[in-house]
Amino acid sequence: MNSKTGRPRKAPEDSLTEIVPIRLTQAERDQCEIAAKRTGRKLTAWIRERAVKAAKHEVKQMAAESGGIQTGA
Repeated sequence: MNSKTGRPRKAPEDSLTEIVPIRLTQAERDQCEIAAKRTGRKLTAWIRERAVKAAKHEVKQMAAESGGIQTGA
């Protein structure tokens, strides 16, 4: 019997591999922690979700204004 127990590995494209350090004031961190707790999320998950949501909105808005999506390399 060679099967391992536990959760199966995530697909490589679903793995969170990139780290983006950010600096916050204590007040900003406190506000983020309160918001994260309110939604039942961990602080890092809440920040990631909000950042990705904001980025998608910005890209969509830029695409609408310019007629196409422009990405940086």
